[in-house]
Amino acid sequence: MGSREGFSETQPRLPGQDHGVDMRMLPNHSAFLRTAAVGALTFAVSAVALTGCSNPSVNTAGNTAAPSAAIPTALKDEALAALVPEKLRNAGTVRVATNAPFAPYQMFAGPGSQELIGLEIDLGHAIGETLGVPFDFSQQPYDGLIPGLQAGKYDVLMATLFDTAEREKQLDFVNYARSGSGILVKKTNSDIKTLDDLCGKGVAVQNGSLQADLVSSQSGKCTSAGKAAIEIKALPAFSDEQLALNSGSITSIVGDLPALAYAATQDSTVQVINDPSAPGGYESSLIGIGIPKTEKQFSDAVEKAVQKLMDNGTYRAILDKYGVGQTALDKATTNQHGG
Repeated sequence: MGSREGFSETQPRLPGQDHGVDMRMLPNHSAFLRTAAVGALTFAVSAVALTGCSNPSVNTAGNTAAPSAAIPTALKDEALAALVPEKLRNAGTVRVATNAPFAPYQMFAGPGSQELIGLEIDLGHAIGETLGVPFDFSQQPYDGLIPGLQAGKYDVLMATLFDTAEREKQLDFVNYARSGSGILVKKTNSDIKTLDDLCGKGVAVQNGSLQADLVSSQSGKCTSAGKAAIEIKALPAFSDEQLALNSGSITSIVGDLPALAYAATQDSTVQVINDPSAPGGYESSLIGIGIPKTEKQFSDAVEKAVQKLMDNGTYRAILDKYGVGQTALDKATTNQHGG
């Protein structure tokens, strides 16, 4: 499968630049989405520069150290381990393909390091511990993820993949989170609690992004309701949005929820709005773990392992560690579209 329209195969992935499939296949996702995973790092670095403080967890090489919050150790569940196919038990490891950097899901441990860290890395290790077979992650080209899984090069994909009807024709998804767009504000801002509160206010989005369309649509709703239109400031980069927020020329940034949430863990002056009407973000989609369609038994084992981690608190501890508790699900599911 070739590289997606608008992006080279060597570019770092950004939220919305979903993996291994032409973005035109995805509902509610443009082929030209540009939101803020790598930008979240820029946000944190810029905030450090503005405050004159150093932050050892952030560096300028596109790598970010994982937060240090402790995660409960997952214990092997003998009943679930018995569901793991014999060939995987005999192999001794589950081969997991991913593609970093995509903060906070997959990152490198430091400048020049190939050690993988992040939310999906932690979740994969916890699933492996529960099933009694370690999950062994390897960095792979994103356009080769699904073909590689189908060719038997890997057993599992954990690369922030959205579950879509088109993809379910190729693989099964064990869904563990729901992600969409969010709103980032200064902690001193108490006026904005939902999208409706953006009417008449200055809001930054990135040029050509899904969020640009979302805010434009919301502005239309504002004027239809007799309120002032949103003052939309479309900017080329997340660092520009951050500067605008710090200068006070805008009140908020609308971007990809996980990236904004992770940025908030790196900068204590900002926060993501928690809108109860959109717990996984606005216009959200399910994120899943990709497994070959021929491995139904293993899909069942992984789904049950994820559910156990949800039930015992390990799952939520992992999401909270990276500031994305808002994307949590109550129940693990397989195949949103019934494929």
